Amino acid sequence: METVSKGQSIKWIILTIICSLGVSLFATNFYIAFWYMRMAMAGTPHEGAPPPGVIQQGMFFTGWLGLWFTVLLWWFLKRKQDSFATLFNTKTDNFLKDLFAGLLVGGIWVIIYGLIDWPPFSEMFLFDSKKLLSIPTSLSAGFCEEFLFRGFVVLMIARAGGSKKHQVIWSSLAFGMAHILWGPVGMLFTVFLGASFAMITIYRGNVWPAVVAHSLLNICIEPGLIEKAMSMRT
Repeated sequence: METVSKGQSIKWIILTIICSLGVSLFATNFYIAFWYMRMAMAGTPHEGAPPPGVIQQGMFFTGWLGLWFTVLLWWFLKRKQDSFATLFNTKTDNFLKDLFAGLLVGGIWVIIYGLIDWPPFSEMFLFDSKKLLSIPTSLSAGFCEEFLFRGFVVLMIARAGGSKKHQVIWSSLAFGMAHILWGPVGMLFTVFLGASFAMITIYRGNVWPAVVAHSLLNICIEPGLIEKAMSMRT
């Protein structure tokens, strides 16, 4: 197995956070700028900060770009050294067991989020237009964030000689940092969420249980979680 230095491992972790977050923010801001332009062309220019609904739409329409861009970029840069399955830990020997483990972990987190009203259960299973609009980004995050933080980042830590405990801790902290826009409470909660996904990934030996759990959770809690986070920051 290829080895990397601790410095190289840290570099890749930081780049993963910056690239996925940076491209997503750029795409969202581009959407918002286009909205301002459309309002001006319609003769109703908007002054000041954009409405929360516009920001939310921008995140739903473009937030997935940074995640897929980073996954594909890392694969392109390292495709000659490693396969996609190696880079992102996608090889499985029993997908049915992985699926069951993912549904179990995801179900537990759905219950936890519902109990603390992030969002309440009544909103989790309401499939209105906002929910449908959020599904592409929810699924993209479920797949890509696991490929990146429980696949690629964990691989870089392991190749730098990090133990399983280090893989859980550092990948979870990186996952929390990638959600800096959620604020301190949201970041801390995300660290614990990432730790559970990292542990099930290491236990099963691949990212698919975490992908299933993360996707299930996202579909249930979005768009309510984003609305909750935005209300807490205003």
